[in-house]
Amino acid sequence: LEIRHFRALEKLDWSPEGVCVLTGANGAGKTTTLDALRFLRALFVSGHEAAFDAVGSRAFRHRGTPQTEAVEFTVSIGDMRWQLRFPEAGVGMEHYAEHLRRESEEIIETKLHEPTLRLGAQELRVDNVRCGLKVLWDKESPDWLPPLVSTLEGLRIHDTYNLKEHIKRVEVVNATDSVLHPSGKNLWSVLANWKGAPLRYQGRFEWVMERARRAFPGILQTIEFDRGLPYLYPPGATEPSEGLLPDRAADGLLTGLLHLTAIAGADDGALVAFDEVENQLHPHAIRSLIAAMREATDERGLTVVLTTHSPVVLNQFRDEPE
Repeated sequence: LEIRHFRALEKLDWSPEGVCVLTGANGAGKTTTLDALRFLRALFVSGHEAAFDAVGSRAFRHRGTPQTEAVEFTVSIGDMRWQLRFPEAGVGMEHYAEHLRRESEEIIETKLHEPTLRLGAQELRVDNVRCGLKVLWDKESPDWLPPLVSTLEGLRIHDTYNLKEHIKRVEVVNATDSVLHPSGKNLWSVLANWKGAPLRYQGRFEWVMERARRAFPGILQTIEFDRGLPYLYPPGATEPSEGLLPDRAADGLLTGLLHLTAIAGADDGALVAFDEVENQLHPHAIRSLIAAMREATDERGLTVVLTTHSPVVLNQFRDEPE
């Protein structure tokens, strides 16, 4: 990932792998890095307006950068290099530049302020919604492109969760979701769905429960859904009345369940990011959750990005100073 002149970041060249941590002073660019990932996913999946809606268009350019310098994003995977250049925030599709190169071949070319998209030997008018990469994927789906497409589609960025509004609300669960929303608002729907179809979802519910027991010993044994309501049961519980509804559960436990559900639901090889991962968590829970994340990266090829100010989190990387 290469970024130039975007918000707090004047320049970033970064190749994340495994479980990574981003740290620095307030305003150093941690959240900006996650915003860049969020922007790129939205641009590919839903178009330029959705991308600017996802991150906002104010203060898009790095402070002090001359107006003649474009904001640039580049994603390189294998022999593919996808580059975007924006002269200003909120511009339409016909104004920004886009290039896709595969080895030395130029597959896509759109120049700044030109309405023409060159797709190989074809010359097309710039699409009103879709970027050139999405046009290529929808039109031809070349067999060499999936690594880049799956990376962009699989990006999941999780900010600080609103537990009171989304997680602690007591309401009947509609168990239809299979992937956690970035806000975490569908946690109970996802877990209920996974629990009801363990073969289809390859034991994801029990994976979350087992890692949650390690992170929160003596607090959680399992979760049951009774008449559509989630109940959290402690170890040794034998009566239905011993279950707690989410509004009575510890904030740290709910945050841990959200982190684990995000990891369990990610596609193999995907990138999952957590902003200020330590919020509401005890040091033991932090250590245990990072250990679970490392298991998942080793087994499923995930990349997990954590932003933090926490010495407890940073200490988990003491043997990996890079």
